[in-house]
Amino acid sequence: MIFAARLSLVLLAAFGLATLMLSAVLALAWHGGLGRARLTSGDLLAARLFPVGGGLIVALTGVLPAFLLYEPAHEPEAIGPLVIAFALLALATLLHGVARGERAYLAARRILRGVGSLEPGSAPEGEAFALVDAAEPIVAVVGGWRPRIIAARSVLAACEPDEWRQVLAHEAAHVVALDNLKFLLLLASPDALAWTPLAASLKARWRAATEFEADERAAGGDPRKRIALASALLKVARLSSGGRGPRAELSISVASADVEERVRRLLRHEPSDTPRRLLVREALGACALLIPPLAVPLYPRIQDLTELLVRLGS
Repeated sequence: MIFAARLSLVLLAAFGLATLMLSAVLALAWHGGLGRARLTSGDLLAARLFPVGGGLIVALTGVLPAFLLYEPAHEPEAIGPLVIAFALLALATLLHGVARGERAYLAARRILRGVGSLEPGSAPEGEAFALVDAAEPIVAVVGGWRPRIIAARSVLAACEPDEWRQVLAHEAAHVVALDNLKFLLLLASPDALAWTPLAASLKARWRAATEFEADERAAGGDPRKRIALASALLKVARLSSGGRGPRAELSISVASADVEERVRRLLRHEPSDTPRRLLVREALGACALLIPPLAVPLYPRIQDLTELLVRLGS
């Protein structure tokens, strides 16, 4: 097999094997206690992307340079079935991740096309929004790369001016935090974890955390703003018919997650309500910076392990 094809298969296999092992590590940590901790949305997102990020580090900063340095370029070598199997696993997860991201993107586009005429307005934080004629009382950030705030006229009619301002401030907080883009990364994460219930659990936890955090950014410590937002959440929830309505994966609606608990937190506003930071993002970032230079003296050993994997079963 030619060198370029060998390298491609080895990199795919390394990525597939690493993401599989790191998915198992995350699952063990989650069931061992991490899942019971109250985490921020940033920590939850970092945990979800841990297998893919770690797999890329292993493949690109460990296996790739070791292979280029120590693999003979002109000597043909057979590839064993184990490498092919892990390469196919990586390819399957990559294609499935792209497909999930594309489905979410297209669903968001269908919402924007199906809500009827758009009447532009301006949210409190300067974010543009559009009033729409929709059957469901939707107020949401829709889209990934260029998210837009859309709001049903029924919600505007039901809310007092202070409540309406807080609804828009909540959605503007999602836009400022780039939550929809983060959600797209979470949805399209190409690893075997995406095929397990843990991925769905992490997604639900992340969405709930972003709602709590957007509530806090919108209302802060102002009692009047907190009461207005709590009242608006209850009104939007009551307006909902309970049907699916205009929903898409790549949309974050003002009353889409655990309205009852969010109202309690807004009215209670206790310091204990703040999720504990576990510095997951910082720990992963430090590993990403430290592992590449630490791997340099290990390149010969990494190449030996790669050769062993290539030859198994051949």
